[in-house]
Amino acid sequence: MRISIRQLVLASLAALPLTIKAISSSIFVSPSKDIVFALNVPNDASSSDLFFSMAFPAHTSWVAVGLGASTMGGNPLMLMAYPSATGQNVTLSPRRSYGHSEPVFDPDIDIKALEGTGLFNDTTFIFNGVCSNCRSWPRDGKIDISSTSQEMVYATGPTDDTTSDNPRESVKIHWSYGSFTMDLVRATGAGGVPEIPTSENITSVGVVQQSGKTGYVDKRAILHAVFTILAFVGIWPFGILVLRVGGSVRWHAINQAVAFGLVLIGAILGFIISTSYNRSKKFNTAHQVIGIIVFIAVIAQLALGSLHHRKYEKTQQPTKMAPIHVWLGRGVIVLGIANGFTGFPLALSPNYDFALLGVVSFVLPVFLLTLVLSKVFRKVMKKIKQPEAELNNGYNMEPWRGAQPEMQPPPGYAGGDPATPIHSGVPPQGTRQFV
Repeated sequence: MRISIRQLVLASLAALPLTIKAISSSIFVSPSKDIVFALNVPNDASSSDLFFSMAFPAHTSWVAVGLGASTMGGNPLMLMAYPSATGQNVTLSPRRSYGHSEPVFDPDIDIKALEGTGLFNDTTFIFNGVCSNCRSWPRDGKIDISSTSQEMVYATGPTDDTTSDNPRESVKIHWSYGSFTMDLVRATGAGGVPEIPTSENITSVGVVQQSGKTGYVDKRAILHAVFTILAFVGIWPFGILVLRVGGSVRWHAINQAVAFGLVLIGAILGFIISTSYNRSKKFNTAHQVIGIIVFIAVIAQLALGSLHHRKYEKTQQPTKMAPIHVWLGRGVIVLGIANGFTGFPLALSPNYDFALLGVVSFVLPVFLLTLVLSKVFRKVMKKIKQPEAELNNGYNMEPWRGAQPEMQPPPGYAGGDPATPIHSGVPPQGTRQFV
């Protein structure tokens, strides 16, 4: 269950050893209370600084606020924060957005952490900082400090144990997200870190919520995993049983075609997903490389099976493609299953490998046992039928019980010269006949 900042975040701020004077600011509090963001704009005309403070619960994997746009496609400047490697501090990663994908770290954005940054009461992460060049950025990105309704976006990650000092750390997709407008005129005044009120009933100040959603799940990733695992662990092995045990070539082909359809959809989804995360955009991870190899092998396997069957129907003779088709199929299944164990770590969900291991540990023994029992059964039936065949085709111990051949009269048995043969019951010319 997600605990709100009202319960464990802001209450801890009262215990902070800070003496913060009243600073002009506008404050955003997310609807689910999992992020608070306060902003201060110094009224010094010679300064381009922005002071800000972010607070979020310790169980939240990451939080982010985007300046200057209401959507990720509007080129916002993202201020992303997540726990440090020790879990006792905060890593602040300024990032640039390039559409609806994971924002990319921008080393040119200059942000410094200030006093009051860290983990407090083991419940709340706080980052206090100043950015010296966050008012404008490449691709015409900017904020208007004279605006009373400056557009901004926000997002928070799922409950997780993400910890890293790397500002380029790749993270899971957001759990909650939305947009709001902030009054920057209200936030303008003497420069300094803005104070976040310690009240448990904290609400946004100088902010209007525009949109907000929670419970977001990347269904593309789920379908990618379900379709490919179902094909490699379930349907393709079952297709082998259909052929080896059931003896049906037609249903074997149908079964394998269905599995190929699932793999095709899974591959397309995998390609789309890969473009959404920094860790997979270059297509150079083990899971992606093996996946591409397996997909090519699957197409080759399908083509070999079709060509082999067509040639066999014409010649009724084994083809040279048959053993290649068989062994390539076995290799594809094994490699496809193995690649599943590299996919979950890439998705930052390595614990699901144990679930996959459990499924494989159940399905594989059942599959092998079925093949072995089928082979034993065929051998037993062959031995039972063999004596019957030998009895029918071997030496007849009681010939008299069978059909008797037609008895022919002895040669010449029609009277007259016993040496004279009779052909077809017609006596030869000159032979005497007895009536």
